[in-house]
Amino acid sequence: MIWHVQNENFILDSTRIFMKAFHLLLFHGSFIFPECILIFGLILLLMIDSTSDQKDRPWFYFISSTSLVISITALLNWVQAFPSPFSSMDS
Repeated sequence: MIWHVQNENFILDSTRIFMKAFHLLLFHGSFIFPECILIFGLILLLMIDSTSDQKDRPWFYFISSTSLVISITALLNWVQAFPSPFSSMDS
């Protein structure tokens, strides 16, 4: 029982750390790549899967869909922020 409580605290702490990292990289980082968001999401899923004893894990769907949506949003913002250098060569 004690191990299960410690395990749940570890999952909550690691989730908070990754959410803070996502927030800092997404809103304060200028070098964020959409692939990094997907990799962080996969690492978080791997950590939860390896430490959790539950078979019904609704968090998996939430984390994977959230990382995909954040990645697509970052990709669209990243493309808009850096225009193509060849667009000014038309004239």
